[in-house]
Amino acid sequence: MSVYGYRRGSIFWALTLIAVGAIFLWQNFNPAIRPWQIIAKFWPILIIFWGLSKLVDYLRARAHPETVPPPLFSASEVILLILILIMGTLISKIVLRPWHQWPEAVGVDVDNEGFASLFLNSYTYTQPVSHAAPPQPRVLVVNRRGDVEVHASDQPILEAVVKKTIWAPSEDEARKISDQLKIEFSEQAGRYLLQTNIDSLPDSRRSVRLDIALRVPKGTSTEITAERGDLILDGLKGEQALTVRHGDTHMTNVEGLVRLNKAGGLTEVRDLKGSLEMEGRGGDIDVAAVTGTVTVNGEFGGSVQFRNVGQTLRYTSTRTDMTAQRLTGRLNMEVGSLDLTGIDGPFEITTRQKDITLNDFKHSVKISNNNGGVRLRTAVPPTQPITVDLKKGEIELTLPAASNFQIEANSRHGEVECDFTGPALKVVKEGENPSITGTYGKGGPLIRLGTEYSAIRLMRQGARPAGPPSPPSEGEARAWNPAPHRHPHSDYRTGSVSCEPASSLAKWIYAVCRFQANLARELISEGLNTGRACPRPVRDYF
Repeated sequence: MSVYGYRRGSIFWALTLIAVGAIFLWQNFNPAIRPWQIIAKFWPILIIFWGLSKLVDYLRARAHPETVPPPLFSASEVILLILILIMGTLISKIVLRPWHQWPEAVGVDVDNEGFASLFLNSYTYTQPVSHAAPPQPRVLVVNRRGDVEVHASDQPILEAVVKKTIWAPSEDEARKISDQLKIEFSEQAGRYLLQTNIDSLPDSRRSVRLDIALRVPKGTSTEITAERGDLILDGLKGEQALTVRHGDTHMTNVEGLVRLNKAGGLTEVRDLKGSLEMEGRGGDIDVAAVTGTVTVNGEFGGSVQFRNVGQTLRYTSTRTDMTAQRLTGRLNMEVGSLDLTGIDGPFEITTRQKDITLNDFKHSVKISNNNGGVRLRTAVPPTQPITVDLKKGEIELTLPAASNFQIEANSRHGEVECDFTGPALKVVKEGENPSITGTYGKGGPLIRLGTEYSAIRLMRQGARPAGPPSPPSEGEARAWNPAPHRHPHSDYRTGSVSCEPASSLAKWIYAVCRFQANLARELISEGLNTGRACPRPVRDYF
């Protein structure tokens, strides 16, 4: 290709960049300009000028036969042309057609609000609505797009402030839609419905967002559906039926039964004087201070947390079936773990691939788990049965020294360890089925522990290695060496120079060294038996 033709190509693309930048700069000075609409309409001009550039190169090459004519199109230019055609056609379909129609045409369910903000301007209007109501009304709200807030009031009146966000090419069109959009309360069969005519307006349902803030009497019962938006409920006393499809849910200081259907987003419940029934799917769950029962049925992939549930907590999913009664502490559950601290009633769970830690339990425990470990620890002697059945998981149970129990523990192709000793307690560590069986103390509840290819550890609370010896006191030093040697030049009457008894100091150092050596030996032995790494390198003990 000639040098002249190469320069022409460079100038062509440079002019293209300048033109596109000028269009977007023009919008900054004139908001009415829509750069994407201009590009969507006139992008074929780019191919026309590109073709003209090729035609000029061809004519120039014929005028100079002594030069080698460039090819009409190179391979890279063919690929670039195909990309321009695809992108130009796509932009035209998106921008020139009604912006909300093309996702449905290809079967894509998207939040159109994000696309509207790219191609249209947003305008906001506010409309108040009110209606007289009895002290205990039943209110129905259905909001396709936007947040819903409901707060309790001492006045017998329904008050709503609706914030309308409208996406449109111009303010005149947005105001026209706002004027056509009617919002009002209507009474139907003893129920109060906050209704709009948004579905009757052409294409308005997809370009309008309604954020609704309600103030209602405290005794209000509600039926609320929020399709795309958050729901906030505060201070109500009544039965609540809630549906939240794509948004978060926040409830505080509610009294009564709450039924919640979720299809996404997090759920937060605080200070519920009643019961919660929740189903569906979603993200995080945080439930605290519920006086009644809590029932959760569905798939929730985030962090699940429960605190202070007065009655029964029931959680059911395809992976976990759990029942806990009188949860006085905290239960945290992730995809691969469950940590519970503080429960006064029975606890039962069937799950898989989940590490379970249970602290401060006071009633019966029944755990069935596959490919997960279990750690149980209680500060009070057990009075109810404890059953743990695992497949390939380690079991560690820590009990107070004053406990009384019967035990049947078996680890197939694993190992057992027991801190408790007694004439009626038998520990077998050899063979294919190590076991701990028998009775400790005066007998008591039955403890059944079973696993495969892992360890079972029955630990006694407070069983720890003895600490290092204290340095010898002054009296012990004199008793060990009653006639200490003093420096010949010291004045023992003034005490200006004195020496510690050499033999007593050597004894103390020897005792400390023996303690460190015994501690290191225990750590190494535990690591070899269990296959677990030591808490820190052995050299740190020296």
